[in-house]
Amino acid sequence: MNVIKPILVLVFVFFGVTFQVKAQTEHWIINTLEWPPYTCSRCAENGAAAKALRDSLKTVGVEVEFVFYTWSQTIKKAAEPKVFGYFPMWYDTLKPGFIRSPALFSSPIGIIQQRKKPLVWNNLSDLKGKKIGVTQDYNYSEEFNRLVKSGAIKVETAISDDINLTRVASGELDGAMTDINNARYFLFNSSAEVFTKVEVNPKILETKELFIGINEKSAGKIDKLKQALKNVNYQRLVDEYLLRYQRRVE
Repeated sequence: MNVIKPILVLVFVFFGVTFQVKAQTEHWIINTLEWPPYTCSRCAENGAAAKALRDSLKTVGVEVEFVFYTWSQTIKKAAEPKVFGYFPMWYDTLKPGFIRSPALFSSPIGIIQQRKKPLVWNNLSDLKGKKIGVTQDYNYSEEFNRLVKSGAIKVETAISDDINLTRVASGELDGAMTDINNARYFLFNSSAEVFTKVEVNPKILETKELFIGINEKSAGKIDKLKQALKNVNYQRLVDEYLLRYQRRVE
């Protein structure tokens, strides 16, 4: 009897602590899109940026559920009261009704090209007369947009980056503007025919920061997000994931 009583006390204490931890855990819903290797329903741990965000928020007792949509639906459905926001977004893609989070990480923007006909350029104006692929709903630099508007650079719009990849491989496009790590992901997962015909141009056009578009209804949770981001090196978490799961394509 004297032995059983302490054991029962320990059992109650254990379950009491477990219940308390679970009760203190918050559940956030964040909308995102298929944008490998950063966010991806098929990738390990939902991709580099998703894993980094999940690990960050775990330090402040928040459990994240990522819901995947097309980009337009990602933003539209993020306005629902139960959704914390949409992610990842570039600085200039914040929509009305949302608050921009602190910067999470940055990624390089550049050009993929035909291996047999590499693009030689120092400035965007050097691409005059070239046909460049762009992706629907992406935001490009003011200089690039100006050159497109003037007709100096011809563009063709695709609904996804992987379509531009195949168009470059087939010779329909001289190149395509893209996130470099996204391009590397698609190259690594492409057919041998595409892989042997397309490469990443070594010049980086710009490095863009990425954020969360926070639903204004979730404004009271921003301090918790800020604390979570202080607890980790988000960029390092993203980079470590890329080194672990993604082969470099040169």
